[in-house]
Amino acid sequence: MSDIKYWLDFYNSNKLNNNECSNFCSFIIDFFKNNSDNSDNNIKHILDAGCGNGRDSLFLSKFYKVTAMDNCGFTIENTENLNYINDSFISINKDNYDLIYSRFTFHSINNDEHQQFLESIKDNTYLAIETRSIIGSEINEYYGKTHYRNYTDIEYLKTILKNNNFEILFIKEGKDFAIYKTENPVCIRVICKKNNKL
Repeated sequence: MSDIKYWLDFYNSNKLNNNECSNFCSFIIDFFKNNSDNSDNNIKHILDAGCGNGRDSLFLSKFYKVTAMDNCGFTIENTENLNYINDSFISINKDNYDLIYSRFTFHSINNDEHQQFLESIKDNTYLAIETRSIIGSEINEYYGKTHYRNYTDIEYLKTILKNNNFEILFIKEGKDFAIYKTENPVCIRVICKKNNKL
């Protein structure tokens, strides 16, 4: 089964609650609203890169204009602040976005695609990533063997961000970020900003 079909089946069988968002989504909203150095006044338009069923896109659209993008074919209804596009987020033009939001999509692409993705982000754009860490990747986890996962090494992530002129504003690796049923995987969270003057 291809990953595209896997995710389409997954989202069709999991009901969306419009009033909920992921823990990471709440964290990102709080970070930009409460951090004076990174005021959300600079953020008007967000790209949800690999939006899945649109849960976080819908929640983010309460505060910002959001483009929700995924290539699995799951359809999200457009609203005043939310525009859904069925496409790959890797190398599309990102010039119109102030923040690229990537929850559990960085580990869904390979290393060459990481480079393409980071190169396609314009200067002065924020990037927020939550990805599964390589720590604990050998454990047989929910859904872990049924689709592609490119588990992330934090040193690799720091290096590739630095090499692509991203200033890291926040980074942390640990548990309790993405608890699902009995699973509590180690994840990495990073918020950074592209600055070609670095």
